[in-house]
Amino acid sequence: MLNTTLHYKIFKDFTRNPPQQVPLGSSEENKAYLSFWEYLESGSNINLIGNPGKNDILLTKLVTGRKGTSINLHSSFKKPHKCIFPKKQDIQTVFFLDEKLESEKNKYRSKNGYLFGFIDDYKQVWKDLALIEKPEVLPVRKDTEVNFSSWSKLSEYILPYTDLIIVDNYMFEDSISVYNLIRIIEEFSKKTPVKFNLLLISFKHDKQLFNIKDYYSNISKLLNDKEIKCDLSIVLANQSIKEHDRGIFNNYLRIKSGDSFTFFDKNEKFLTKGTDIDFHSMVKRDKFNASNAALKNINRIVNILRDPIYKEKRLIGNLDNGLLNFK
Repeated sequence: MLNTTLHYKIFKDFTRNPPQQVPLGSSEENKAYLSFWEYLESGSNINLIGNPGKNDILLTKLVTGRKGTSINLHSSFKKPHKCIFPKKQDIQTVFFLDEKLESEKNKYRSKNGYLFGFIDDYKQVWKDLALIEKPEVLPVRKDTEVNFSSWSKLSEYILPYTDLIIVDNYMFEDSISVYNLIRIIEEFSKKTPVKFNLLLISFKHDKQLFNIKDYYSNISKLLNDKEIKCDLSIVLANQSIKEHDRGIFNNYLRIKSGDSFTFFDKNEKFLTKGTDIDFHSMVKRDKFNASNAALKNINRIVNILRDPIYKEKRLIGNLDNGLLNFK
């Protein structure tokens, strides 16, 4: 589950200002409100900051209705030096902070790859995180009224992040596949202020002739040409351990495709004959658990390939990715 650092002042503002119920209030605002409550109550481990006093009934309910999640109360928040969180910070943490100074808010958001909400915007931040106002499944088909028509549409879904994993057994198949790969990375890179860890996982059969250093050199050059700042690693699985699902993972989001991610040609015209693209927010417990299961298998693949008989041929880069920190 995601972790949440929550100042009591924001919790108090949230619980004291519910929307009017339907039909006087909008169904969208009620949906957002209830989903945030459910997330705080049972969808996240909470670090609550502040001194709430003794008579907050809703806080009592929050503390006692955990459903397998934890809540820890802290009297104060240890502000990181220059608003920059250390590397040991759990990368799947959301921050709802009581910060009054605009300059400090800007520092948090410009110096970290994490999601921040403050008293003036936390409700919209929640909507963005939980995909409240966005379709979670889009057809990748040219003859539909609503569709996923370009990689630029990713920008509507991506939040700041520190680590990115892309899994597609066909990402190095040909120049069109690589074009799609770079376009995906390019759209992601626009949404985070920090240099990020990028892990690409694909597949090459033992009988195929390939040189992982060539892939690394080619992708590195393309990333440099786009001025994308990341630490690149590449993993090439073999037939016995390859990951069958296609997926994109970062701190707060998982994206799935019914096909490979080779959706478009170099003019961004539809190339696929038809598939769907799914967006899974990590605020939903079932989505988080499914994503975690996939990441654990990816972690297993990487660890198997660390064996000296595979390592030189199938691994390159520092393989440092916070999404694979499984004990």
